[in-house]
Amino acid sequence: MYRRVPFPARPHPLRAYFLRLGAIAALLLLALPRLGAAQGTPLGTVAGSVVDDATSAPIPRVTVLVVGTTRGTITDDQGHFVIADLPPGTHTLRARILSHRPRDVIVVVVAGTTVATTIRLTVAPVTLGAVRARARPPERDRFELAPNVGTVTLTPSAISAVPALGEPDILRTVQLLPGVNARNDFSSGYNVRGGESDQNLILLDGYPILNPFHLGGLFSTFLDETVGEIELLTGGFGARHGGRLSSVLDVRSAEPVRPGIHGSAGISVIASSLSIGSATKDGRGSWMLSGRRTYADKLVSTLSDRTFPYHFSDAQLHAARAIGRGNARIELTAYAGADVLDGDFTQFGDSSRAGGGTFDFDWSNQVVGLSLTDVWREGARLPLLGRADSVGAEQRVSYTRFATALDLGAGALTLTNSLNELRAAGDVHWHRGGHERRLGYELSSYDIAYDVGSASTRTQLFDLRQHPIAEAAYYQESWRPTRRFLTEAGLRAEHVTGRGWSGLSPRVSVKWFATPDFAVSAAAGTYAQWLHSLNREDIPVRVFDFWVASDEFVEVSRATHLVLGAERWLGPQRFARLEGWVKRYDHLLEQNTADDPARRGDEFLDAEGMSYGFDLLLRQLDVGPLSGWLSYTYALSQRTEGGTGYWPGHDRRHNLNLVGTWRAGRKYTFGARLGIASGTPFTDIVGQVVRRAYDPATHGFTTGGLTGEHEPLGGLRNAERYPLFQRLDLSVSRAGTWRGMQVVPYFSLVNAYNARNVFIYTFDYTRNPPTREASSQFPLLPSLGLTIGF
Repeated sequence: MYRRVPFPARPHPLRAYFLRLGAIAALLLLALPRLGAAQGTPLGTVAGSVVDDATSAPIPRVTVLVVGTTRGTITDDQGHFVIADLPPGTHTLRARILSHRPRDVIVVVVAGTTVATTIRLTVAPVTLGAVRARARPPERDRFELAPNVGTVTLTPSAISAVPALGEPDILRTVQLLPGVNARNDFSSGYNVRGGESDQNLILLDGYPILNPFHLGGLFSTFLDETVGEIELLTGGFGARHGGRLSSVLDVRSAEPVRPGIHGSAGISVIASSLSIGSATKDGRGSWMLSGRRTYADKLVSTLSDRTFPYHFSDAQLHAARAIGRGNARIELTAYAGADVLDGDFTQFGDSSRAGGGTFDFDWSNQVVGLSLTDVWREGARLPLLGRADSVGAEQRVSYTRFATALDLGAGALTLTNSLNELRAAGDVHWHRGGHERRLGYELSSYDIAYDVGSASTRTQLFDLRQHPIAEAAYYQESWRPTRRFLTEAGLRAEHVTGRGWSGLSPRVSVKWFATPDFAVSAAAGTYAQWLHSLNREDIPVRVFDFWVASDEFVEVSRATHLVLGAERWLGPQRFARLEGWVKRYDHLLEQNTADDPARRGDEFLDAEGMSYGFDLLLRQLDVGPLSGWLSYTYALSQRTEGGTGYWPGHDRRHNLNLVGTWRAGRKYTFGARLGIASGTPFTDIVGQVVRRAYDPATHGFTTGGLTGEHEPLGGLRNAERYPLFQRLDLSVSRAGTWRGMQVVPYFSLVNAYNARNVFIYTFDYTRNPPTREASSQFPLLPSLGLTIGF
């Protein structure tokens, strides 16, 4: 009945594998064209840093342009920049970023030399609205300087203005972006351009984090106060990222720039939080520590004789420090989150469960990562690449853990899953003018355990231990051959033990400028994934999430992306982007609900599929009183398993989100979000039966004592669809001061007109005629909160 996946006997020795990777990288470096200096008049180079004038702290992502030309660049995470191949003479450099006032600096370029300069920027006060409105946003600079296919960035101010349940939620804001689909109100998880929910690579400061959700997906784990910027790559991303098929979400931590301990405290209907941090007086370091905990359990036990057996907590630390006299920098990121649900069914009036009625459900994830970066300029040179304006290197090590455990009836039934990843990664990047080459590697060692059994009866239903190692090497090159063309090409080589799989993933993206304000882009690439979540897409809520790796029974999943888009800037702060995409999937993992517990290898089924569609983004950037975006996505997803086709549970054809923010003066901020979407598919229940078995003692058929138990009979898989979804959310906040502190109370109204959006149907065929009852998603939910900055 189920199609098997043959296991190819082709494991490669580890030594031969790395020799192959080295040969591939060497051939690429030799084959790809080099960008030499123009013949004739010798050219010069300007290299420097952009720092805060008050603290001398480096400022990343600053746009540095050569006035009167199309030349420019963006500073890296350490505030460094290089602009090469400039003709000798006097030039004006203009540095700008929304948080600081722009500044022009005059430099004199000498042929054949590198001129060093430091640009110092002063913070732009919030009251200087006119100055901020005239500054060019980073989105415009990315449009001009990078292919940025399928890329959306959001700042903390844009995230905090979106109406939310209780407090701002990073992942729920991501759900409102083009190409992104949310299954329902009860999940902060998301699907991107027709992919499954486990196909999204989520990073915290570049380190992978698994299942960043609380309460079965209702809230995300990211603390709003700690976020400096988020970047979402919805498709066609470069060779630097691997291990997932659909998207990359990179959440970057905020770094304080003001010395002296300061921070913020918040309280909402969900939780209370506290964040503190400081920059060092010399501006060469900073740190931030944040924590959050829900308090419903404490509140219920204090105000009544009942208990509420659930709470979750988060803690996050980020620290950075420049070391030595050069450009070296070390960063530390650590996160720990936990959900605890421990109770007894007797608390809810039911003491008939085994083991005295106890139940325990724990869910936790942790991440700790350390990175070291450095940049060399004078006399920088790499083998095979020659002289460079700058050469940088980065090394990262991290440890990621996810664990979940369910215990019903004090050991009557237990389900546990843990995934530990020890990861080392690094790269070397070479810059010369507008040309960049990057060579990197990733090495991950996994320890995975998945158990199902009963401790009280000493029965083991399922026991899985996996220890795969994933290795990857990649090469990526970015250059601008002409003023109208931007190109990025790369190749990623990967190997996974356990499965004995090796593969190459080529990727390329290009952008052509028809005019300075209009560009057409395209991207194509292949992707691989060897970690799989057993969360079933047809189930609307992610209560339990278990992870396994590809092995002799489970293939490595593959996907191919093809993206074609156009972007038009309609003014200095407004743009429109339209992108069409096609994705092809092979060897997707499907859970086999009819497997034999005594047989290893039939737990999963192999599926394939395709997704295609287009998404539109019209955005007014968060500068000035009005900001927001309109996103629309049309998507169609199909899957095939065992020769039978079906629509996956996340196949939503139309998805429209309108998000707006109005800052009325210095005090009041109003926010609104309107979402309209077509329904997702579900399997209709066409009848119910009572399952009977022959009893040899009575020579008759009985139900085994399970009176009243009816087994549903499903129709065609996902052949029906839920009705239209619609929801309006509103919010308002007021900024003020009290005793030198900034006080911001806020009010949100989720589902303002109480739309009855269907969550799930319940069928009853014992009645005549049969009935179908709808359970709704979020009702009208008001919430209050308060943030205090000190």
